[in-house]
Amino acid sequence: MNSRHAFFVLLLLPTPFLRAQSSENRFEYGFEQRILSENWNNLFDYGDSADDQRNQVRYRTRGWGKVGLTENIDVYVGLMQETYQVMVPRSPYRFDEVAFEHAYIDIKKLFVKGLSLRVGRQNIMKGEGFLLTEGNPYDGSRSSYFNAANLAYSWRKSKIELMAISDPRTDRYLPRYHDRSRQLVEWDEQALGTYYTDNNLKNTSIEAYYFYKKDTHDRRAPTNYQFQPDRHVSTAGGRVVRQFRRDWEATGEMALQWGHQRPSTSVTGWGGYGYLKKYWRTAWKPSASAGYWGMSGDDPATKDKVEGWDPLFGRGGRISGLYLYSLMRERGVGYWSNLGAWQSEFTFRPVRPLTGRLAYFRMNAFHTFPQGGSQIFGNGTGRGNLYQAQLNVAVNKHWRASALYERMSPGTFYAQRCPSYFLRFDTFFTFTGGLGSWH
Repeated sequence: MNSRHAFFVLLLLPTPFLRAQSSENRFEYGFEQRILSENWNNLFDYGDSADDQRNQVRYRTRGWGKVGLTENIDVYVGLMQETYQVMVPRSPYRFDEVAFEHAYIDIKKLFVKGLSLRVGRQNIMKGEGFLLTEGNPYDGSRSSYFNAANLAYSWRKSKIELMAISDPRTDRYLPRYHDRSRQLVEWDEQALGTYYTDNNLKNTSIEAYYFYKKDTHDRRAPTNYQFQPDRHVSTAGGRVVRQFRRDWEATGEMALQWGHQRPSTSVTGWGGYGYLKKYWRTAWKPSASAGYWGMSGDDPATKDKVEGWDPLFGRGGRISGLYLYSLMRERGVGYWSNLGAWQSEFTFRPVRPLTGRLAYFRMNAFHTFPQGGSQIFGNGTGRGNLYQAQLNVAVNKHWRASALYERMSPGTFYAQRCPSYFLRFDTFFTFTGGLGSWH
């Protein structure tokens, strides 16, 4: 353990034996066990020429604790471990690393009323996760943390946050047990940003943001078509949610990007989505929505400019768990770019513990892939038709489960046209408790 690791541990690792000069001391703890089964085929190349079927079970264990040092200061630490058992193709079972999922100090009142600060390893999600949801996309669903500082000021129904983020390619800030040197992202990422939220208008929520982000030290060979030179990009945009009479709701988000990539390539891009949603107050609590998602693509004809949308930290599976992996052969896992998708969705609740969801996406690209005509990509812009069906059940506060099935019928964007599927079952057991206050 080097001095940097030691500093983080001393700063952020509490135990129930910590004491402070306040009767507000308390200790809260929790445990979660997830068993996730995944089965997929053809989602990388949409062809049967290569055998890419995969059946696996993922066992993720989490444990966390929070100590209230004073009335206004909490310290939160969480550990995680996830091991894969791969049946197809057969792979040996190996215990994976134990790592810090969370480790932060939460100062709820800093100097003046309404000012707060959270520093350390933490989750951050804004809106629907279009820009901020995933700090380590190559970690899968094991975790989604950010190494960040978030200074926030709240007044009335408004809030402004100043964020600083540092997510390296591999974890170098905190120690790991049984270290596997796992890659978390393709390059080192740093960002500064501000995020404003306003709920002062009746039935309307407004969000606005600006982020400046740097990507550096891509370790792939420059001859690799996925290699990205060092770049910096600015992103500015906003999100609006408006509720109307008769249970209608409209949601929209739009952002623009500009910047540069070494040595002298300009970067521009745009991304956004919008949809209408209708609720019905009947026994099954149904809802229906329809809308469009769009992220600009890079035009292969322009060599001195990159026009593709950079998803920043929005590389999660909001649109699809299947297509999240399909994008791996383009720019990287969850790198949503060069995509236009019409979406329709229907949700329902037949009985109280059970909810369901049916969705359809008509997906296209704005430009053909630069390597068009290769083994994977074709010469067209039709990505294909994506179908989803999902069931969720919450038995009680300890047990919940879900099942998801996705099927993709590929279009002319791909050289081969074999459908792919993605089937996932997961079960969660969660337990939380506390020791109350002590003196």
